[in-house]
Amino acid sequence: MRAGVWSYIADDTSQKLLVLQHVAHEPLGYIAEYANEKGISIDVVKLWETSVIPPPEGYAGIIIMGGPMGVYEDFTSKTGELTLIRNVVGRVPLLGICLGSQLLAHALGAKVYPNPGGKEIGYYDLELTEAGKTSTLFRDFSPSFKALEWHGDAFDLPAGAELLVSSKACKNQAFSFKNAYGVLFHLEFTSEMVRNLIVVDREWTRKNFELDEAKLVHDAENFARLMKQQCYLLLDNFLR
Repeated sequence: MRAGVWSYIADDTSQKLLVLQHVAHEPLGYIAEYANEKGISIDVVKLWETSVIPPPEGYAGIIIMGGPMGVYEDFTSKTGELTLIRNVVGRVPLLGICLGSQLLAHALGAKVYPNPGGKEIGYYDLELTEAGKTSTLFRDFSPSFKALEWHGDAFDLPAGAELLVSSKACKNQAFSFKNAYGVLFHLEFTSEMVRNLIVVDREWTRKNFELDEAKLVHDAENFARLMKQQCYLLLDNFLR
């Protein structure tokens, strides 16, 4: 096994995913559970251990996870990730989540910057755009749905992309470009992951934001089943 690459090999290897994970405290959550239940194999590149990304050939899809760094900052894996994105867009289905969506937007020539509406931390109401209502990625989603937000940055819509999801505090929540998708929000976080992130990110969440941690923990438990259902649906649509 390559250093920094963890592989889960399913009994039925009908499909295989490449997942880029930026930090240890933001694991795959419901994505790993989905793959286990569906018999999908995963290669997870732990980017805090290695910046070497495998060639994209042979994967049914690529998922780029979130992380605390900003696209406008320097970090070890940034160049390699942007190169990968530019090489696979239009060839291999790609899903960018939070930081992953920002990297996708940046790779397509759009600007990434601190959100003028401020941070979004917690469970928010999101709205499908008209394009989102007909998008294959959000097939069978409610026109208005809940999702976990954990970001301070936003991105402009890349030229030629379609806006799929919006929120009141941050217009560009999800977009598509060919067979690549960026979603700024999280559906993959389990309630345990949310509780851990509250501790890990406490300094960040309390800077210029008033977070009710008790409410967030309650919401994480209350919406856990819904988040799992929506994450599974999104992944079904992504791999369809």
